[in-house]
Amino acid sequence: MSNHKTFPMGAAIVLFALLLTVISSSPVCAASSVNVSLERDLYSDMEFWAAEGLIESQLNSFRPFAGSEVGSQIAAALDRCEAKKSASPTCRRIAGHYAKLFQGDVEEARFPDHRNNTFLKPVETFSLSYRYLDGPFSVYNQEGLHYSDGHNAMIQFQSQARLWRAFSFFVQPMVLYNQKSGFHSLQPNPNPSSAPPNGWSDDESSNFDVRLHKGYGKLTLSNVELLVGRDSLWWGPAYHGALLMSNNAHPFDMVKLSNPEPVLLPWIFSYLGPVQFNLIFSELKDDREGEQLKNPFLYGGRLGFKPHPCLELGASHLVMFSGKGRRDLSFSDVFNILYGNENQDNKKTDSNQEFSVDAALTIPNVKKYLLLADGLKLYVEWGGEDTGLPPDRRAYVTGLALYKLFDLERTALHVEYARMSPSSVPGSWYNHPYYPMYYKDSVFGHHAGSDADDLFIEWSQDFEKFYYKLGFDRERSGIQTRDHTQTKNQFFGEVGYRLNDHSDIRLSYAYEKVDHVDYEEDDSRNNHFLGIEAFFSF
Repeated sequence: MSNHKTFPMGAAIVLFALLLTVISSSPVCAASSVNVSLERDLYSDMEFWAAEGLIESQLNSFRPFAGSEVGSQIAAALDRCEAKKSASPTCRRIAGHYAKLFQGDVEEARFPDHRNNTFLKPVETFSLSYRYLDGPFSVYNQEGLHYSDGHNAMIQFQSQARLWRAFSFFVQPMVLYNQKSGFHSLQPNPNPSSAPPNGWSDDESSNFDVRLHKGYGKLTLSNVELLVGRDSLWWGPAYHGALLMSNNAHPFDMVKLSNPEPVLLPWIFSYLGPVQFNLIFSELKDDREGEQLKNPFLYGGRLGFKPHPCLELGASHLVMFSGKGRRDLSFSDVFNILYGNENQDNKKTDSNQEFSVDAALTIPNVKKYLLLADGLKLYVEWGGEDTGLPPDRRAYVTGLALYKLFDLERTALHVEYARMSPSSVPGSWYNHPYYPMYYKDSVFGHHAGSDADDLFIEWSQDFEKFYYKLGFDRERSGIQTRDHTQTKNQFFGEVGYRLNDHSDIRLSYAYEKVDHVDYEEDDSRNNHFLGIEAFFSF
């Protein structure tokens, strides 16, 4: 909620840096390529590559990655692997799986003159999944997908195409069945100024839905691309949640300007190292309640750079404004909304703004200093909500990851803590009378929501064919604004088996215990989740 000054200096710096990046170009211009969807295992695996020192220039805090960037990083990792005296399990996995899966992108990265300028892949990936929920289990970071009590089934596939060098296209249709279309939340939304929890609804009927989950086209010139369509974003270095933008919300229609591969800026700015940016604009067409304005605009920008192969820095800015009844905005009005120095509560230039800065330090080969593990990643994202400098409505996400623990190959331990409950105004994050930061009933940022914190722990291990995860997540809400804090404790496990290089099957189970349901003193609940999924790539 807005009562103080916004972040004009931070936003102006980001805008200036974005301009510098736009006018720069990479030495070798990549052909247009579609993004790799956020649910792919590639993202966690590439963090492992960085922790092993196999890649250095990639900026992990900009997701999704374009296929051209993935190809460049796989090529770099393969070169490092070939220089080793003996191939590690990670190198064998890259060469045996990812180099084949992204063969076209790798070849284009190594031989830019041998590009396949026009092609069509009718089916790139295909998946079948089944979910059974016993109780209103909390589902998050699933691109806004909602599952009901009882049986849920989903079929989806992805297709891509390229036209000449400049255009690429992507679609992801989905068929979804819910035994009940009512998604009963543990947190009802009586306050229309608050972002509702994931899946808030009262409908009890079954639901069969055919939808275009994601779909877009890209125009790529030099190393700058323009995306128009529907996709998901993740900004920041965290593994489990992000303050401003994550895949918790449904993919949204947007116009995005970005550079798909990091670039080196000229002159003294070369000391910044590889630089990357995103700039987005969207009109959100979802259901809004009470005083919330319909069809608001969403603007966002992110800038990141890597001054050292081990250190990545970034800044993000997100603004929601305009909407029904506030469309009469001049260019100067819009500029003042995005970069002005004063909030305009209850006026046509009112807005809801969030800003964050983040840092990630990845150190490979630390076994001689840290006996437990061979790779280490430390990260933090620190944000302010509608405030000046220094921000007094602070939130943060911080965590660490340890790789190859106890000399066990392909193991990882992730520990992450997030808090979105500032002492000054506990309920300020994501909430606003007119512009709550959500889309289709799910928060854009961290799934825990406002006046909440979240502790996440996960252990994972990957063998040649078999892999598994074990974890715990504790989410508390109403920390300072309720007499009884609602606490959700989730215990989860996942096992998977790779049938071959292009198909795998995984089984997952989770148990959730909720205390003080809906902030009631004597109410508790136990929920269960069971899922099975078969995934095929071509």
